[in-house]
Amino acid sequence: MSKKLLTCALGFLVCGPAAFAITFTGDVAADFTGTGVQVVTDAINDVGLPANAPGGTISGWDVSNASFELDKTAGQLHVGLDFRVFAGDADGNGADGVTSLWLAANGGFDLPALALTESICIVFDFDQDGTFDVIAGVGAMDGVYRVSVFTGSPILPAFGFGPLLPNDGGHVYGPDFELTLSGLGELMDLDPQTVCFNFLVFAGSYQDDGIGEDLLAGEVCFTDEGQVAAETPDTIDLVQAYPNPFNPSTTLAVDVAETGSVQLAVYNIKGQLVQTLVNGMLEAGHHDLTFNGAGLPSGLYLARLSTAQGEQVARLVLAK
Repeated sequence: MSKKLLTCALGFLVCGPAAFAITFTGDVAADFTGTGVQVVTDAINDVGLPANAPGGTISGWDVSNASFELDKTAGQLHVGLDFRVFAGDADGNGADGVTSLWLAANGGFDLPALALTESICIVFDFDQDGTFDVIAGVGAMDGVYRVSVFTGSPILPAFGFGPLLPNDGGHVYGPDFELTLSGLGELMDLDPQTVCFNFLVFAGSYQDDGIGEDLLAGEVCFTDEGQVAAETPDTIDLVQAYPNPFNPSTTLAVDVAETGSVQLAVYNIKGQLVQTLVNGMLEAGHHDLTFNGAGLPSGLYLARLSTAQGEQVARLVLAK
C-alpha cells in the first residue's frame, strides 16, 4: 500500500470532494449507459440454494454484472453492482427482509436492508501488485456502509474493513447497489493514458442456511482514447455441495470452462487452510470431488475454486 493511501486512511490528507457524474436510482441498467461504461458479466444461477428451495428460486445474492465509469476530471469512479433480483433478498421472494417459510424452517434468515451478517462489497487492487488495498460496501457485522483500507483475505472479503478512507462519494442500495469513490487520484495513478485495476465483488451472508455467496472478479481498463474491453472470466461454477449440511463428507460438483491450472481448497471461518482438494492441471468439464470433514469441528467452512478464469466460493456446513 502506498504512503499516500495510508495517509488518507489515517486522516492526514484531504483526498478530494464528492461529485456525481451519474445520478443513482438503484437501477444499474438504467444508470450506467454512457459510452465509457465498462461492464463485466457474471455467470447466471451460480448461487447455490438449499435442497428444499422452491423450483425457480433466484437468490438476491446472484450478481448479474458489475459496471464501472471513470471520471478522471472529477477524480471519481462510479460502480454499479447489478443483481438478478433485489440485492440482498436472500430467498428471492421479492420482499427484502421477509423470510420465506421454507428458509425459516431451515433456521435461515433474510434480513432487511443488509443488516447484521449480510454483506455486499467490492475490493480493489488499484496498483495491480497482486494485493487488494481498498474495500467499499457493507461489511458482515453491522450493516454500515464504508470505504476503507482492505485488511482482510479475498476468501472472506466482508471481514476486511480496516481504517476508514475519506473517499466516500455516496451510495444507493436497492434494487441494485451503486457507489462512487471520490478523490480517486489519491488511491491510484490517473496520469497514464490507459488506467487499469483489478476488482473482486462479494455478496452473501452466513445466516441464510447455505444459500451460496456470489463472487465476481476481473480487470477493468480505461483509456483516454475510449474504453478498453473489460477482461471477463469465462464461466466457471462451483455448485453448492451436496449434502449440505453434511457429516462427515460432502461432494463438490465442479465445472471448469477450459483445461488448465486449478486449485480447490477448503478454509475455516478464520480463513485458515483446512484441506487442498486440487492443486494442478484439471481437464475442462464436470468433476465430482469429495471433502471429508472427519476430525474437524462442526461449523462453517468455505470451498474456493481458483482458475485462470476467476474464482468461485461455496459455503459448507459441517454438522456433527
